[in-house]
Amino acid sequence: MANITKKGRQKYQICIECGRNPQTGKRKRKYETFNGTKTEAKKRAAELEHEIKSNQFIEDTEETVGSYLKEWLRNYKHNLAPSTYESYDIIINSHLIPALGQKKLSELGPQDIERYQAQKLSSGRKDGKQGGLSTRTVQYHHRVLSKALKKAEKYNLIRENPAKLVQAPTPNTPEINPLSKDEVNKLLDQAEGFAHDLIYLGVKTGMRRGELLALRWSDIDFENKKITVRQSMTKVTGEELSFNKPKTKSSQRPIQIDDEIITMLKKRKAKQEEYKEKFGNKYDNQHKLVFRKNNGKPFLPQYATKMFNQVAEAAELGEFRLHDLRHTHATLMLKSEVHPKIVQERLGHSSITQTLDTYSHVIPSMQKEAVDKFNANFDFGLN
Repeated sequence: MANITKKGRQKYQICIECGRNPQTGKRKRKYETFNGTKTEAKKRAAELEHEIKSNQFIEDTEETVGSYLKEWLRNYKHNLAPSTYESYDIIINSHLIPALGQKKLSELGPQDIERYQAQKLSSGRKDGKQGGLSTRTVQYHHRVLSKALKKAEKYNLIRENPAKLVQAPTPNTPEINPLSKDEVNKLLDQAEGFAHDLIYLGVKTGMRRGELLALRWSDIDFENKKITVRQSMTKVTGEELSFNKPKTKSSQRPIQIDDEIITMLKKRKAKQEEYKEKFGNKYDNQHKLVFRKNNGKPFLPQYATKMFNQVAEAAELGEFRLHDLRHTHATLMLKSEVHPKIVQERLGHSSITQTLDTYSHVIPSMQKEAVDKFNANFDFGLN
């Protein structure tokens, strides 16, 4: 309902109730000073009321991009996995807010976002090194900002989401860096204990780092030679270690294993029993993990990565990541003529298309081998 107050000769203040802010719960009011007759002021008030009722009214506030993004992230946190929240927090507080945070939310335009993306691609690193962020990373920044601004548009805090008008950078196909069989053996030769077994299981199953570290003895069926992936480990800075179900249904999957893995796991279990007896009541048996310290406590994901990097460096493998064990598993299976559908299921991909797109580098060599085999079996000859 509009309230019109006379402020002087042919000068009126129009005040209209606009409901409540869906984020803060505070009552919203629209004030406008109008010069003209009272009849004209009433007409203008009716126009404003119509805009509000038809969702065309945009609240004129001093809220900045920075304050809005912080509040949006707080409210959206419960929708995110811990590791995803941590990445959103870094993007918003270390990148978006320093660059765009002081600007009024209602004044943020597509040109601002384009300039932001260009700057991040050219010189956006925050680790002290020169150069810009990758196109994939800046694309992720765009996705986070667009998601936040979409909510602002829904709440009529902005007329239109400016990120929708900006083309996000298109990343190149990610470079897959699999190891050869000889390189895998070289890597294993440099590892021992926890490092050796983690690498061995990773390259033979394609499991992710968090899945390997969260693997429990109850997830292993020794009789049927099968591992079932039921959870993943996450450690967010400043928060407790957490175990969560994999994000997708396809990631919760059975993986068939061989006798060599069974032997390795049984040896590992026997060794744990020795340490359990040695530590007695001080042994931490809360999570019953396959990979844990001598006192039973879990290995943190960051430690596993650090350990792996040291082994890879000792093996002189160059830029090779722990996650590349997963790529190695998939590549070696495809080259061994395992059907892509089986590889998809072992990796926990949501579709076979994802598997084929990710490992398209393997397909050309597979096609050549297929042609050679076809010709060997069907020699039609030419007259």
